[in-house]
Amino acid sequence: MSESESIRILYMEDDVGLARLLQKKLERAGYIVDLAHDGVKGLAMYQAGRYDVVAVDQKMPGHDGLEVIRMLAASGPLPPTIMITGTGNERIAIEAMKLGAGDYIVKDVEGGYFDLLPSVIEQVLAQQRLIQEKQQVVEALEQANRYLTLFNLVGQRFAATLDLQEIMALLLEAVGETIGTEGSSVWLRDETGDGLICRAAVRGDHARLLVDRPLRLGQGIAGWSAQHGQSVIILCAQNDPRFCPEIDQQIGFHTVSVLAAPLRVRDAVIGVLELVNKLNGDFDADDLALVETLVAPAAIALDNARLVAELYQYTRELQARNEELNAFAHTVAHDLKSPLNPMLGLSQFLIDGYAKLSEEEIKSALQIIGQSGHKMQNIIDELLLLAQVRDTEVEVAPLFMAGIVAEAMERLRHLIKEKQAEMIVPEQWPLALGHGPWVEEVWVNYVSNAVKYSGEAPCVKLGATIQEDGMVSFWVQDNGPGLKPEEQKWLFTEFTQLNQVRAQGYGLGLSIVRRIVEKLGGQVGVESEGVPGQGCTFMFTLPGVPADED
Repeated sequence: MSESESIRILYMEDDVGLARLLQKKLERAGYIVDLAHDGVKGLAMYQAGRYDVVAVDQKMPGHDGLEVIRMLAASGPLPPTIMITGTGNERIAIEAMKLGAGDYIVKDVEGGYFDLLPSVIEQVLAQQRLIQEKQQVVEALEQANRYLTLFNLVGQRFAATLDLQEIMALLLEAVGETIGTEGSSVWLRDETGDGLICRAAVRGDHARLLVDRPLRLGQGIAGWSAQHGQSVIILCAQNDPRFCPEIDQQIGFHTVSVLAAPLRVRDAVIGVLELVNKLNGDFDADDLALVETLVAPAAIALDNARLVAELYQYTRELQARNEELNAFAHTVAHDLKSPLNPMLGLSQFLIDGYAKLSEEEIKSALQIIGQSGHKMQNIIDELLLLAQVRDTEVEVAPLFMAGIVAEAMERLRHLIKEKQAEMIVPEQWPLALGHGPWVEEVWVNYVSNAVKYSGEAPCVKLGATIQEDGMVSFWVQDNGPGLKPEEQKWLFTEFTQLNQVRAQGYGLGLSIVRRIVEKLGGQVGVESEGVPGQGCTFMFTLPGVPADED
């Protein structure tokens, strides 16, 4: 089968006999030839069909050859065109060439142009191929220049920002400009390093449903790419065992094809760029090369942004810790100095006047010194507990709350007896998760404050309520004077503001309570109308125990 068999020629010639002779000659050479016997019909046939070559005789009714060529040129790019003229009409042929005709043939009386026409057809087709190849080269160079310009611009923008979201948005924008897809997303390693989380996505209305979704390492095509550190093109995702259809089902999307490339920094994969459903054609090696060119600087920019963010966070935490330690040092100094002053004063009083003092006076002074010593001991215990809470990670477990409350009551037995407080404690408690020794400290703090600040006849109630969200709220209610709203807001304050609560007398303990409860996954709170006799209700929550773990 010759190359000419696929070439279709439209030949416009008003001489029917000549046209048919030439048609047969060209068909024997393997061409497909359609005939038009005037310019009007020829134009109509050209508009209705697809022709590789157009041969036009100058002398035709309706429109002559030059008019036909002029009208073809006006309607769009001129196809490979051959102008056929009579002897002496070379000027018309040159005019046709100016309009874009590829070549011309002059008819001779002997009919020699019959033999010449096939070679001229091959020549104009070769010219057309050269033009097309040149155009393709030009387009490829222009495309390469556009890509280089884009890469340069994107690289500069990557280097100019340390914002993770901005970097991911730039990456997705660059991908969208170079490879048209129905969706693209950036997946980054989670804190454990054992999975991925979608941190940014472009996928129409589905993007918001995709962001923050997790993948296990190895799960789905993105998870596979991250686990193996390899790029991949999958043209039929539904038939690939690595595909994870659950995500499509969850967000209402249909994935057809996927291109995934790992985001690599040195020898570590920090994430994956995933493209889905190319709009024009299939993903190919050129797309992959382009994506891998983009993800290289993006990965470095993302890693730099992450490191800087961690450094900023560490700096903020260190600054806050320093401020807290400074305020904490003043607070502790004040709390320790308060019981120390009477100890020093009374000790000197006993030294100076021991011989003259009565036994009752000596006993009273020693009792005050002992009480002050106990206060200092309590403060030191609180400091040790604070250090433990801050630096220790504990495993939570179901709590036997009745036993924990009983231990707290035993520690406060002397205070309760001294104040003659009435204690109302439920017989049963709901199960909650926590760390027993820490929770005991919470009860000791809440109950001791309730007894101390309940007035002449303290009545303290303890209880618990299971919340709708599965948390358990434990509470201590007293019958004291209560607290006004402006007083309540400072109770659980950070150490930097502890001077605000000095007037309330609650001191360091409630700040430690807050640290304990929040580290165990709960929250603290207080409710009070500030009405004498109605007192306060101090609360703390802990995660409840699921029914199947009871």
